[in-house]
Amino acid sequence: MPIGVYNFAFKWGAHLITAPKMSSQSTFGLTFYIKRSKEKKNGECPVVMRICINGQKLAVQVQRFIKPAEWDPKKYQMIGRTKEARNFNDYLDAVKFKALKKYNELLTAKDEVSPAMVRDALLGVNSERPRMLFETWAEHNENLRKLIGKENSYTTYQKFMTTKNHFSDFLKEKYKQSDISIKKVDHLMIGKFSDYLKIEKGCGHNTTVKFLQNVKRLTIIWKNNGWLVVDPFANIKLSLKDVQRPYLTEEELERIVRFESTFDRLNRVRDFFLFACFTGLAYIDVKQLKRKHIEQTDGEMWIRTFRQKTEGRANIPLLEIPLRILNSYFQLDLLNDNDPVLPILSNQKLNAYLKELADLCGIEKVLTFHIARHTFATTVTMMNGVPIESVSKMLGHKRIVTTQHYARIVDQKVGEDMIILAQKLNNRLAYKN
Repeated sequence: MPIGVYNFAFKWGAHLITAPKMSSQSTFGLTFYIKRSKEKKNGECPVVMRICINGQKLAVQVQRFIKPAEWDPKKYQMIGRTKEARNFNDYLDAVKFKALKKYNELLTAKDEVSPAMVRDALLGVNSERPRMLFETWAEHNENLRKLIGKENSYTTYQKFMTTKNHFSDFLKEKYKQSDISIKKVDHLMIGKFSDYLKIEKGCGHNTTVKFLQNVKRLTIIWKNNGWLVVDPFANIKLSLKDVQRPYLTEEELERIVRFESTFDRLNRVRDFFLFACFTGLAYIDVKQLKRKHIEQTDGEMWIRTFRQKTEGRANIPLLEIPLRILNSYFQLDLLNDNDPVLPILSNQKLNAYLKELADLCGIEKVLTFHIARHTFATTVTMMNGVPIESVSKMLGHKRIVTTQHYARIVDQKVGEDMIILAQKLNNRLAYKN
């Protein structure tokens, strides 16, 4: 709405001025008078400022006293041009200016402003309990928890909890406070939090950006509710850097396939890791995989499930290796629908044992369970000519652009394809000088 479409009146002392307002016709008035009923023994009376908003009136003493004979009731000030009179009147002007400023500030954050709100703002009293950051954050996270499985996943809830814990540690260490008003979250604080994540928490660029994105999502909610006026993320870019995703080569994968140990725990870790390598499932998806997710279609066994992280549909044909692994632990036909199909260990133990497995197999890469998913996307599928669209569906990606991150690291396959193409072209389209 253009400035000036709606106007309201300021009664400034004995004068009337107008200013723009984004609401229906309203009035805001300030006048001074002396309260004769409170006259002191020396004959002085307190000076009072009357705040009037839409017919509501409230009187506020301004910490000044004057004798009635020295007061000009028409000009609302002390009579005369002496230094004392100038100082006295300058003080009243400053009070008027401050009251107008506080009124305008309240208008930007509130639908309605009362004389009491202006008075409290002048006196530095907050008539409303301020919105505290972690109290509001906790309410937001609790709503996320209640919506798990409906509108969001447990992973989303967990990420906001972790972000909240990091911000709590940050406030305690850098500001020596356990909680603050939302209004104190500013551009400088966000910058310091970003540095804290990188330096104190050891987070990489992308991890830091993801934590900041969670905080920004909250600040948008706070702004929409009028609890935050200035955007603390203004001019802050939260762009992720493209990173290389580690994966096993075919030769490294073959070493693990052939691995045998006298220790049962290492054989189990090998099996669980290989199952993920040939299905592309993340740890949580393997852990939650049940008999009802294994289906037979036209004589072929399929995994049909929803990913925990994105809730994307994952349809994966079971290759020989993962099918044999399943059958080595349970007879599928004897399981109930909600029975787990693998007795998988905790993610922490798996990753610890995988480092031992990597050493025994002569693999120098830092082996984690999630590398299995990357290996499926690259070595098992794309490097064997599986179209990216099919890989995307098996991985349960909602957007193919997510899958394209894996496509960028299969230069070996591109090189092999070009060699084959060159041979075909040379046989059919030989160039003669």
